[in-house]
Amino acid sequence: MSMPVRLLLLSVLSFVSMGGCASPYEATDLDGTWLGRDHTINSRGKSLTDKSVKLVVDGNGLVRGTTSWHLVEGDGGDKVDVPVDADSEDIIGVFEPESGEFYLVEMRENGIWRGRMLSRNRLRAFLFQSGEKPVVSTIELERKID
Repeated sequence: MSMPVRLLLLSVLSFVSMGGCASPYEATDLDGTWLGRDHTINSRGKSLTDKSVKLVVDGNGLVRGTTSWHLVEGDGGDKVDVPVDADSEDIIGVFEPESGEFYLVEMRENGIWRGRMLSRNRLRAFLFQSGEKPVVSTIELERKID
């Protein structure tokens, strides 16, 4: 095989293999309403909650949204030292479509979310909040399909 043909074949193979390097997601793929069961431990104890996460993501991957939860079982949370069975929180964040990773922060508390898209319709996320009222949780969410 001649050198020019080899170079042409290498160029074609390189071009084809680069197609596999394209980002699996677009910035707006995180946009939507996500639902799941959240396993949590906080200063009051363990709990299981139904969680809803509503996200609006712009073309740059900047995120605004809200999270809300309703207690299924366990000790629940507290709001200003008063036990509650439900709550909601405004959030902001950022989404990186190349890795599928996202980071969210709570607006009224110091909770931080770290998550990853598992597919266009599934997410995995972890929440952690240190300080006087520590909280950690793990959740898998599915896109709410209307």
